Amino acid sequence: MDIFFTFMFLVSLIALAYFSIRGGIHHFTKTGVNRPYKKYTLISVGLTILFLALTVWAAPSGTARSSASQSDTVSSSKAKKSSAKDASKRKASISKANSIKEKESSESALSSSKEESESIAASKSESESSKKQSEAESSSIAKASSESLVASSSSAKKASETSKTDNASYTQNGGWTTAASGMVFVSDSNKYYTSVKNPGNYQYMTQSAADNSGAKPAPRGNQYARP
Repeated sequence: MDIFFTFMFLVSLIALAYFSIRGGIHHFTKTGVNRPYKKYTLISVGLTILFLALTVWAAPSGTARSSASQSDTVSSSKAKKSSAKDASKRKASISKANSIKEKESSESALSSSKEESESIAASKSESESSKKQSEAESSSIAKASSESLVASSSSAKKASETSKTDNASYTQNGGWTTAASGMVFVSDSNKYYTSVKNPGNYQYMTQSAADNSGAKPAPRGNQYARP
């Protein structure tokens, strides 16, 4: 509508200019102004003023529509920017959540790996401890076996010596029993003699064995034994 009023205002302005120019020409070529030109000029002036007023009246509406359109454009732009900003925030939030989730997963995997390492280390330590204990037990058993072997050997040696001493002959003369050369009779008082009356009451052994056992030669004899 405002375009129509503007167009009619321009037409009226052109008519006003035309009739004004014709009236002026006629005024200077003839005496007085021709009344029809004067009337048309006045009508053109009236129409020009009318359409000018209508154009001015319609212009605010167009301006309002333009402003509304601009406002809508600005609102749409703001809405797009807000939507883009929200999308960016959501994207950043999702990215942050994924990052936190990945970090937690990495920490969980690291903790699990650490626990497995500790379990392996504990198992290894237990295995080493069991191995050391087994070695200690084996060493103890070997030592006991060695000691038993030594004891058996010592017993065998003593038995051999005893057998040897038992086999060493002594002689009897007039109720007295005389030990063989290098042999003695050891009493319970840890004294040894070379001749006794009752050999069953003494231990018969070599003199060196008697000395090693702590026995001493008797300083004097009696009615049952002689040094």
